[in-house]
Amino acid sequence: MKKGFYTCLALAGLLLGTAAAKAQTIPNLNLETWATRNGAEAPTNWQTTDDDLAAQAGAPLGTFNFGTVTKSTDKHGGTYAAKLTTSTITIPGIGSGPASGELILGTKPGGYTYAGTSVGGLPLAAFPTQMQFFYKLTSTTAAAATADSALALVYLTKTKNGVPAIIGRGYQYLTAASSYTAQTVPITYSLTNTATPDSIHIVFNSGTADNTTIGTALFIDDVTVAGVNLAIRADADVQAQLSVSPNPSTGGRFQLNAPEAPALASAPLTVSDMLGRTVVQQPGLAVPSPTRELDLSSLPTGLYLLRLDTKQGAVVRQLTIK
Repeated sequence: MKKGFYTCLALAGLLLGTAAAKAQTIPNLNLETWATRNGAEAPTNWQTTDDDLAAQAGAPLGTFNFGTVTKSTDKHGGTYAAKLTTSTITIPGIGSGPASGELILGTKPGGYTYAGTSVGGLPLAAFPTQMQFFYKLTSTTAAAATADSALALVYLTKTKNGVPAIIGRGYQYLTAASSYTAQTVPITYSLTNTATPDSIHIVFNSGTADNTTIGTALFIDDVTVAGVNLAIRADADVQAQLSVSPNPSTGGRFQLNAPEAPALASAPLTVSDMLGRTVVQQPGLAVPSPTRELDLSSLPTGLYLLRLDTKQGAVVRQLTIK
């Protein structure tokens, strides 16, 4: 069976393509608030498959009510969760086929495009480092649940001249889970685009495999977005003056090199883990030096975010300890 009849038409394109750590204030990430709109109940501040298909077809909102996203009392916390179900749908004049359940943060319709307008999104002027949530992925048959996969996608954009550019993103394919499971999606940023994002976009999809299966159900609850807010980042030329080696590092020891900008390598620095927690903090060097040793050998393997607070703005690097 081929990939779902309507499974985020340009999703593949999206994938190819000093504040304390804190949760971002994005409404209804816990999926507790629901309302009836366009003839179907849906979580507030989120769009569903019905909204996306209407936008792609150029039809008014409320044209479709396929029931691929429903309110569920089978939840992780609170009272409700969202249940996304892959179902057979029929669109007059187009045909029938499997459609995966979609949950899309935001209220602005528009359909998916790769380099143009992106659907949904809510305002957020920050650089979060991760998205976390709890999920279950089940099916009417165990074999189908194992064969299929779901997707969680988060990306941040900055709109210029009416066109949103993707600045940071992260995604995770989700496999079968019979009970609620915690999932973390790290967010990485382009070093060539240093503008502060103005919007955050989150998409959950119940079926992404080539053998998308009718009856696959993805339960989503208690979404959080957290990390380090970097109000001002240095421009690309300043970012490029710093190199870090080796990266990845097997032992957790790194060398910062900025031969043309000793003040950059010598600036105050902070290292945070993927939960946004500060794990290392050092003042600036008394005497500027073009090289600087950074010893993270006491930390466990994983991904970390290095931030140097320079006069030109924050210089950031993702560090990997193997």
